[in-house]
Amino acid sequence: MTKPTKYSLAAIALVVIALLGGYFGAGLRGQAASANGTAEGAWIDTIKKNGELRVGVATSPPMTVEKDGQLGGPNLIPLQRLADELGVKLTTVPASWGNIVSGLQANRYDVAANLNSTLQRAVAIQFSDTVYDYPAVFLVPASSPFKTAEDVLAAKQPVASPAGTAEGAAAKKAGADVLEVPDWTNAFQSLQAGRVTSIFADLATAEVQAQQDKSFKIIVPEHPIYQGAAAYGLPANIDPRSKDLVDLAIYNAQISGDLDRAYEEVGYVTVDKLGDLKK
Repeated sequence: MTKPTKYSLAAIALVVIALLGGYFGAGLRGQAASANGTAEGAWIDTIKKNGELRVGVATSPPMTVEKDGQLGGPNLIPLQRLADELGVKLTTVPASWGNIVSGLQANRYDVAANLNSTLQRAVAIQFSDTVYDYPAVFLVPASSPFKTAEDVLAAKQPVASPAGTAEGAAAKKAGADVLEVPDWTNAFQSLQAGRVTSIFADLATAEVQAQQDKSFKIIVPEHPIYQGAAAYGLPANIDPRSKDLVDLAIYNAQISGDLDRAYEEVGYVTVDKLGDLKK
């Protein structure tokens, strides 16, 4: 056998070995991914098999609300569209802001709705693309002497915010004396009763209260204390293909105008259109 022939055979052998190595390596990687629950489409396949998309919901009107014993709101629209496309039922599961992440980790639901994307939470779970973003604001009595966020913080008087919220954590970091309460209803009751001088809340939540009760006004911090990005909390091990489908459901709800129409129906306006709601 001539040298060129030997070299040619050797080269062919190396190519075959490389191809076989790639094939078996890919197979092993696929098996490992499957074992970890991260095979492509595994999350979606599980939802289809179960026949339902379970969504953990902590109320934060008007984006997530409870009405006549049913949980709903504009924030659930992309998830309802996803459930419809998959041919499954959307099932809401009650949660609180203090336990909504742990509930997702414990597999009590498949998605956590209306959840702010924070680094602290991202250590434990994944996040979808942003559904909507907003500034956090102070809600104060119209008669309050406070005119700016700096006035509120300088007073060193109690500010209400539900335990477990990103807004509450940001207010603490800014130096506020935060009274942690179970939910937004308790926060409003604390403000009405005079136990706190203000509430630090997401814009949508503050708007609802100011629209319903003209004796309250909104203070928008000139220098943002917290800028929220409301997304969906997803399991830490969700596979990329399934996450892409969740993100696509959000994108389609945005570009179709479904979300904008839903926001308009519940009276949500952006911060530049607050009008007389602003102090």
